Amino acid sequence: MNIIRAERARFGWTRKELAQMLGVAVNTVRNWEEDVGSCKGSHLIALSNVFGGVSIDYLLGIEEERRLRR
Repeated sequence: MNIIRAERARFGWTRKELAQMLGVAVNTVRNWEEDVGSCKGSHLIALSNVFGGVSIDYLLGIEEERRLRR
C-alpha cells in the first residue's frame, strides 16, 4: 500500500480533507497515492507535518520504519 494512502487512512482523513489541508487538488492526492505523479519538496514537508512529523525518507519509501523527524 502506498505510504501516503496508509498515513491518510491512519488519521482517518479523506482525500478531500488531506487536499484541503495541503492546499492542493484532490486529484493531486490521488496521483500521489497511485504513484502517478511525483511530489514536490514543499509538499513532502507539508505531508510530513500533517502526518505528525514523520521523516521524509519514510514518506519516500527509503526508510521502512515510521520515524519522526528530529
